[in-house]
Amino acid sequence: YINYGLIIIIFVVLLLFLAIYWLLKYKDKPRRLYMFAIGGYIVISIFLLILFSFIASFEYNVVDAKTIRFYRDTLLIMMVFQYVFILLMAVRGFGFDIKKFDFNKDVAELNATESDSEEIEINTQIDTTNIVRGIEKGKRELGYYVKEYRPYVIVIGVVIVAIIGINAYKFITNNLKTYHEGDIVGEKNILKINEGYYGIYDDGEYVIINFDAYKYGKKERLNINNLALHIGKKTYIPNKNICSQFSSFGTCYKKQFITEEARSYIATYEVDDLNIKKAYLTYTDSYDKTYKIKIKFKEA
Repeated sequence: YINYGLIIIIFVVLLLFLAIYWLLKYKDKPRRLYMFAIGGYIVISIFLLILFSFIASFEYNVVDAKTIRFYRDTLLIMMVFQYVFILLMAVRGFGFDIKKFDFNKDVAELNATESDSEEIEINTQIDTTNIVRGIEKGKRELGYYVKEYRPYVIVIGVVIVAIIGINAYKFITNNLKTYHEGDIVGEKNILKINEGYYGIYDDGEYVIINFDAYKYGKKERLNINNLALHIGKKTYIPNKNICSQFSSFGTCYKKQFITEEARSYIATYEVDDLNIKKAYLTYTDSYDKTYKIKIKFKEA
């Protein structure tokens, strides 16, 4: 459950850190924190690439529990690193300098005694004038900052808009887009839904889907359960035991190897409520790729 977009985000973060580092170097300002961040995120990106490869091996290999715990603990350490870094950045962003807070000196200057531990009356009225002045001052300083570093602000703004746009496009494509008969769906195992049929028989109600399947590269079996039928709030998976009863509609898919040559198969579903108007298919090609397919069903 890892989104490959994390690598893109980390790459953008590194570019922004490099830009800030170059700016601080040009201004001859302290930049050790950004050097630390750049190095840390380079290590994180390398680890994520290794982790992607490790998780991909789950499909083919049995992984030792000790190895899994190692990756888990390493990932936890990297999360802690980022939390610490966020805290340091927050302190830097708000302009606090912890070293300037000499608390011991403050206590000595107060010369506090036990008699000072008395109840006092506090005025809780807030002086809004100072707050408004602070807000106006912040606006002016932000305006000066934008004018002075306009090229960098533009670049950062474009990058942020691009990230939001890419993620919005991916979300709409993966979750909201609807496909239809004849559309090609899938990246790992590729399907094309040809036709859909429904029928009411003495022993029940059934839906039959005729589809083409193929893939690029090494041949492998298709997980037919990934082609699910939804009617209202109910979800159905293909019933392989009854598929042979509908062989007149095509060849039943029963663990045949999918190759580069497209071949036609059928999948059958036994349903409780044959409400075709609310019926549609979903094909899950991978953990983050699910395609919704609407079909014009025909009576068998």
